[in-house]
Amino acid sequence: MKPVTKRALVRIAAGLILAYVLLWLMSVMETVTTVLMISLILAYMVNPVVNKLESWGLSRSLAAVIIVFSVIMFFVLFLVFFVPAVFREIASFGKYAPSYLKSLENSLEEAIKYFGITIPSTPDEIKQLILEQWQQVLPKIANPAAKIASTIFSSTMGIISFVFYALLVPILTYYLMVSFENIRAGVKELIPPYSRPVVLSRLNEIDIALSAFVRGQVTVSLILAVLYSIGFVFIGIDLAIVLGVTSGLLFIIPYFGTLIGIIGGSLMALAKFGDLKHVLYVLGWIAVVQLAEGNLITPRVVGSAIGLNPVVYILALIVGGNLFGLVGMLVAIPVTAILKVLLVAAVQAYRNSQLYTDHVSE
Repeated sequence: MKPVTKRALVRIAAGLILAYVLLWLMSVMETVTTVLMISLILAYMVNPVVNKLESWGLSRSLAAVIIVFSVIMFFVLFLVFFVPAVFREIASFGKYAPSYLKSLENSLEEAIKYFGITIPSTPDEIKQLILEQWQQVLPKIANPAAKIASTIFSSTMGIISFVFYALLVPILTYYLMVSFENIRAGVKELIPPYSRPVVLSRLNEIDIALSAFVRGQVTVSLILAVLYSIGFVFIGIDLAIVLGVTSGLLFIIPYFGTLIGIIGGSLMALAKFGDLKHVLYVLGWIAVVQLAEGNLITPRVVGSAIGLNPVVYILALIVGGNLFGLVGMLVAIPVTAILKVLLVAAVQAYRNSQLYTDHVSE
């Protein structure tokens, strides 16, 4: 094997080892990694705004202060106007919950009779079986949430830690916004001069893909939250705004928000109205919104910069969720987009390398 080929293999091996060490450190310091990643994502998202304000003559520090203050004011207004409405919806739902439960039981009995289910032989036996299964499944669903809640809120130190990390996010985001261009220039200087043009070209491709996805996906999620909420309110289901906003914002995790909307909206419609007509209204509205999202909203807002197959989307979400939980699901698609750019570049480099073309000279 030629020396050039050996050096290339050594670099690849060193890169893989470095990547493994970084992933290991991220998994060990999960909380710190989560805070840092959230801050980085926020700083990356608003960096064009900082650059724009800087071009108008403001310093980066002042521009960052304006943005942080604006975001804080947005959340204050959100808490003042939106949260009370949510609590009113939840209180209203709690008031009618017993009658909704009875309605669901009646709908279950009608469905059992309609479909002629005979095993078990009676509706009461089927209801009992479903209740038993639900009692078995419920602890499995509740345990992870209970563990998380226990970890954060079980002690005074847990609460202090939670507040500390929550306050740390805007502080880190501020400093990252101020230093973003310096960080970018520093990374550029670390790249060896002989490979700088190629690496910068790849980084530019990654930046285009990420900016299209991150900023676009947030915009799409906000639009979907509004559309879902409007539809659910007109249909008349309870918790319409809660379900609409939750389904829309969780669209940041592809397919997850849609699933929440389908399940939650259908159950609310069935519980309140006790018929399939309103369930179909919910499903129909979700279908309309999804058609608009896939054919109109996302193509215009996000574009085709990511270009990932739906199967790859799902696999990326599964792998990200298994490795890093909710944070892994949030960053799965952007990371996959980065890996796609790097993989295409690696394949091109391999085909142009002596490792691939050595046989030609033999």
